[in-house]
Amino acid sequence: MLDTYASELNTILNGIYDSIRRLEEQLLSQSGQQLSISELHILETVWQRRLSGCSISDIAQEHQVTLPSMTIAVKKLEKKGYVVKRRSDTDGRVVYVELTRMGEKVNSMHRYFHEHLIRAFIKDVDAEQRPVLLSALHNMTSFIKHQLELSEHRQ
Repeated sequence: MLDTYASELNTILNGIYDSIRRLEEQLLSQSGQQLSISELHILETVWQRRLSGCSISDIAQEHQVTLPSMTIAVKKLEKKGYVVKRRSDTDGRVVYVELTRMGEKVNSMHRYFHEHLIRAFIKDVDAEQRPVLLSALHNMTSFIKHQLELSEHRQ
């Protein structure tokens, strides 16, 4: 049984998760982009790995989905005009995914939203509290990853 503090924290975290999802969906809808949240996060991954080159298998690994599933998702994004595929100059077997101008624009909008979200989140957190906050979030992330691993092994 959760104490009052833990119960309130649980309620807040659930609300945050739901609200971020809804806000991202609203931003996509208002911008007129024909993208799902999953597709938006694929664009984010491509942007994050742009300097080192981003292959479809890199994206699949990051999103923990199969290579065939990610290949289909990238083809859809390519057809919609958000990404292009380019063969490596040094190894013709390697195909990199890059954002188009439209993909860059959508990703920029998404990054802007998250930058403001994080600024609001840490607004009242002083320098001494930040390590504790980060530690708590790392603990939650570790717990979630462990539970996912257990779930995958049971399947």
